[in-house]
Amino acid sequence: MSQDDHGHPPVTTIIVNARPHPWRARSITFEQVVELAYPGQPPTDQDTFTVRYSRGHDGHGAGSLTAGRSVNVKNGMVFDVVRTSRS
Repeated sequence: MSQDDHGHPPVTTIIVNARPHPWRARSITFEQVVELAYPGQPPTDQDTFTVRYSRGHDGHGAGSLTAGRSVNVKNGMVFDVVRTSRS
């Protein structure tokens, strides 16, 4: 991936739960995707998140992201985050 004039990775646009988000880093973590999907709503012990992605890089075009893991981003990459709360 190339860099801008200041040595930063270029801004790409990722889609999280149907909303576009600018992203400058080369990769994104599970926790970062969850925060973009549910900003300002910290998870509780009752919450479970499922993160699936598509339109990723060749060989890793689609899959699931789990806690503590990351994936390299690509412009137009799509993330679907589902929050399930136990009652």
